[in-house]
Amino acid sequence: MKLTPAATVHRMDKPHPCDVCFQSRFCLPIALPTDEMQRMRDIMQNTVRVTKGERLFESGQSMDKVYSVHAGSFKSMVSSPDGRQQIVGFHVPGELMGLEGFSTRIYMTESVALEDSEACEIDVRVLENTARELPTLQHQIHCLIGNRLARAQQDQFVLGSMQADERLARFLLDLSERYKARGLSPDEFVLRMSREEIGSYLGLKLETVSRLMSRFHQAGLVHVAQRQVRITNRDGLAELLNHEV
Repeated sequence: MKLTPAATVHRMDKPHPCDVCFQSRFCLPIALPTDEMQRMRDIMQNTVRVTKGERLFESGQSMDKVYSVHAGSFKSMVSSPDGRQQIVGFHVPGELMGLEGFSTRIYMTESVALEDSEACEIDVRVLENTARELPTLQHQIHCLIGNRLARAQQDQFVLGSMQADERLARFLLDLSERYKARGLSPDEFVLRMSREEIGSYLGLKLETVSRLMSRFHQAGLVHVAQRQVRITNRDGLAELLNHEV
């Protein structure tokens, strides 16, 4: 199995990223009162700058940190003993990575940068100690883990019940909504992941993803130019979740 290079940790420059981050409403600071924001400097001490294709952490490593995407994007993968891999998630700014390891204290996935990215490093021990003192922070952690479980269940439903065109339509609409929530354009965006990576996530072959992208383009649902996507008929794309094209 080909190993990806590990990331390099750099100390944060001032000001603290939480003070200037537009994605804090998706992350841990939303749970802290204004007078407790100083505690984030204890919880979130370092930033990790990761180049495209570089590994942030790998499955089986001891977990003492979780990570919040500060800029860029990442993919999470699981591997089998014989070297096969499957992508189980894509992460955009404000989303946490590594939560699956809370119970075992071992990373259950490998996280790799889809582009030059930054992730905030969160010390798990400090996070848990602080959460015991601040019920709102503890509640936020529970919400994040619960949301991750709900997404995993939805993904399982997609793989088990949806047709190929429905899977891809849902993927594009879901990504659109996540960008919209972050103040970015929901109608025009760049796919940082390859067609092959999308196929791995959706349980489809590369050829199937490419063919469906072309069909969506020809049907006037989306305009595709390499990795640049513009949703031109959102209602029509949504209808695919209930009807075949």
